[in-house]
Amino acid sequence: MRSQPPPSVAPPSLVSEVRAYVARHRGALTALVDPGDPASGGEALGARHAKVFDGLLSSVHALAATRLHLGHALAAVGSYGRGAMALASDLDVRFLVDARDRDRAGELADGVLYPLWDGGLTIGHQVVEAEELIELARTDLPTATSLLDWRHLAGDGARSEALALRARSSLFGDAGIAAFVDRLELEVAARHLRFGGSVYLLEPDVRNGAGAMRDLDVIGWMARARWGVMTAAGLVRYGVIVQREAGELSAARELLWRVRNRLHLAAGRRADRLTFDQQERIAPELGYGEGGAAVEAFMSDYYRAARTVSQLRELVTRRARPVIGRRRPHEEAVGAGLVSFDQQLTFDSPERLRDDPAVALRLYAEAIARQRPVFAAARDAVTRAAQDPAWAADLSRSPEAARLFVELTTTAQETQFFRRSVLGELHDVGLLVAMIPEFSPVVGRVHHDVYHVYTVDVHSVAAVDRLRALARGDSELAAEYPLACRLAAEASRPRVLYMATLLHDVGKDIGGKGHAERGAELALHICPRLGLPEGETAAIAHLIRVHLAMYHLATRRDVDDPATVEELLRAAPDAEALRDLFLLTVADLSTTSPTALTVWKARLLDELYLAADKALGGGADAARSTVDARAAARAAAGDRPGVDEFLAAVPARYLASSTPGAVAAHFEVAARATATQPAVELRRLEHEMHELVVVMPDRPGLLAAIAAALVAARLEVHAAQIHSYARPDGATYALDLFRVRGPGADPRQLEHTQRQIERELGAMLAGQRSAAEVATSRGKPNWAERPTPAVETRVSIDDRGSQRHGIIEVITRDRPGVLFALASALHDLDLSISLAKINTEGTRVADVFYVTTTDGGKPMLRARRDEVERGITAALAGIS
Repeated sequence: MRSQPPPSVAPPSLVSEVRAYVARHRGALTALVDPGDPASGGEALGARHAKVFDGLLSSVHALAATRLHLGHALAAVGSYGRGAMALASDLDVRFLVDARDRDRAGELADGVLYPLWDGGLTIGHQVVEAEELIELARTDLPTATSLLDWRHLAGDGARSEALALRARSSLFGDAGIAAFVDRLELEVAARHLRFGGSVYLLEPDVRNGAGAMRDLDVIGWMARARWGVMTAAGLVRYGVIVQREAGELSAARELLWRVRNRLHLAAGRRADRLTFDQQERIAPELGYGEGGAAVEAFMSDYYRAARTVSQLRELVTRRARPVIGRRRPHEEAVGAGLVSFDQQLTFDSPERLRDDPAVALRLYAEAIARQRPVFAAARDAVTRAAQDPAWAADLSRSPEAARLFVELTTTAQETQFFRRSVLGELHDVGLLVAMIPEFSPVVGRVHHDVYHVYTVDVHSVAAVDRLRALARGDSELAAEYPLACRLAAEASRPRVLYMATLLHDVGKDIGGKGHAERGAELALHICPRLGLPEGETAAIAHLIRVHLAMYHLATRRDVDDPATVEELLRAAPDAEALRDLFLLTVADLSTTSPTALTVWKARLLDELYLAADKALGGGADAARSTVDARAAARAAAGDRPGVDEFLAAVPARYLASSTPGAVAAHFEVAARATATQPAVELRRLEHEMHELVVVMPDRPGLLAAIAAALVAARLEVHAAQIHSYARPDGATYALDLFRVRGPGADPRQLEHTQRQIERELGAMLAGQRSAAEVATSRGKPNWAERPTPAVETRVSIDDRGSQRHGIIEVITRDRPGVLFALASALHDLDLSISLAKINTEGTRVADVFYVTTTDGGKPMLRARRDEVERGITAALAGIS
């Protein structure tokens, strides 16, 4: 295929006419994307775009064909062949000729293409023969789909018709359709692997991603190949989908078209990634308004559309694959309206689902009990029934359905469903929303940030699935979360725990803040309808109301401070409530994003749970935790001189948040630190993260100095733990741990960065360079330029949360130098940092500092509130 021209041979006058034609019509097309009209820029624009080029190609072809008499057909393929082109889509055509005319056909192609190329168009073409096309299509999927997209433009129409007939009989007949469907499915899997297999990606590709426009093309190709139709209405006529599904598919298609055309118009070229900045730009144009809430509403609709496309692609795929030559299936009565058909469960009659709605949940309960799959036709029937409001209302009123739903939600048993998730399956077919209509508004609801990777509904289901896996003690989780696995297996009220986890974010139905309180109120209505008694309903509502408390305390407060434990026990006043809150927190955080629950955070949650459990009188584990941690670290470190003194001196919170192996490694670093030479180690962790260990003499302003070195090294700080300990000679040393991203995986680069940080810290320790000089010594790293959602800066001051410290919490947008700016600001305010909780959630920084006066006294921050807030905000403004 040639899409770029050799030197021009087209008449200049014709080229000028082509350029004028293209400019005139492109101006008219772009005018159809009206920022003030949300309905503009959709598929109608794409159809008009194709017609514009139909006229141009017909005219240019007519001129070329009159000079060269040749039997041929000119056809459009690709999106042009399908009759609708996005604003920046390329033209793709085929010249169909006989083998004997192959050489002369090149002259015809040049006559048509040169004026278009010289006129500034990008157009791909091939000169082809019918026989070679059919043969190539047997193994080459793009060739096969081009035959389905084939649209005759000019020349001998009988040639195009003959080619279509040959393709249908030899490629898409009963003998070939199954192989074609299989090839399409392989293409879908490979494409989704490359561009994202989830419809819920934060910055989706609207052409190639899951549920995007290419999946719409797949539906069309299957429809054309299997049933000879090209529209959703055609699929309705053949009974493949119902009218409601056709309407949903058309609405999804229209939204995707409007978004893609706007992306192309903004970029001036083909650009299909819906980035954060484009989301913020497009949301107002589509009528959602401005701001984060508007973007969330827009993206929620986008994800719903993508989910519709993805589900209907799967449905059409199942129905497009014909059943040929199969043996007669075995059928066995199961009872209660169900039968086993060829080892798959289904309904005993077509009317059963209509007359007995609870049989839908009975179907899934039996599938789990018998470890058998659900028959595809039965699954499709449930999916369609669940969309009928009257049927769903009848289902939700059934006591049997309520009992079965709760049982299915709270089972920890392995299943054969997709992702091994029975709750995910119930959500996919619509039974979750049918049973809990209040869940519908959070389907597809997205957070406009980079921390919450999944939509609210997907995250909620995943959190319940995480509880199941913890309760089963799945091997990968047992090693990572041993305490959570043990407690999940021992859960004494699973209905409370699982239902609270499912509903913990249901209060995000209206967006904004206060979703925990809103969710608790909704639970008070949902749970009785599901047959849960008053006591369990109250416990579920309370758990939802406080579900953020433990995470905030573990990551933003001193776990060793009795006041922290006291605050947690106000949220979870007894052993059952504490255990459930801990497990809900682990399930929630570990499914927020792949990197949300780090090893550090997991160990902090463990230690906070153990401390609170001890305070409740059940602390056999807590009493042993510090002793056991020191013993395990001692065993890992071996008989090195000084290890016992080191382990006796470091704080308990450090031992609680570090693995024995990590403690042993940190001791090796500490052994190298001297009064004049810092010791630094940078080692690879998981998920492209590294741990940076810094040990050096403690002094005022030290955190600012270290942060300056990190800025100079272009490291992105995601979390930090700040500790200090006294050596036998009485000198106080800092033992600071940072979770960073930046230097890559190359060992030489890691070593170079490590040596650079050591040099910078040594120079600052010796007074040769100031922290400000070091921090400004290098330009901003590449990650600083990424367009991301806005984050409002907030400074909170707390004089009551600790007996000996003032607490300052800063929430702001992450960018290079944030930690340096904050630490420097506190130093300039004559505040000494005793403990820092550094936490990055996507592009949102939530840093907490326990501070004293320079002489170690407790500062009265409320009296200095304005001064502290001004100092911090001014420092942050300096790095914006």
